[in-house]
Amino acid sequence: MATVEELINQYENDPELRKEIEEILADGKVTFMEFMGFVKSHDVNVSIAELPQYLEKAKELGLLK
Repeated sequence: MATVEELINQYENDPELRKEIEEILADGKVTFMEFMGFVKSHDVNVSIAELPQYLEKAKELGLLK
């Protein structure tokens, strides 16, 4: 199971992962289904309760407005 930190490191070096995330964020929001689908497909160790924290981090990184 991947940690969020590992996924961030992978994002920096993996153009396909970057593209997948850009597609999810294209409309400026993240739905519950998008979040859970991404978490499941990448086997990331997070819970839905952490979604607001990750959205805030995405805003800090300039991924969301």
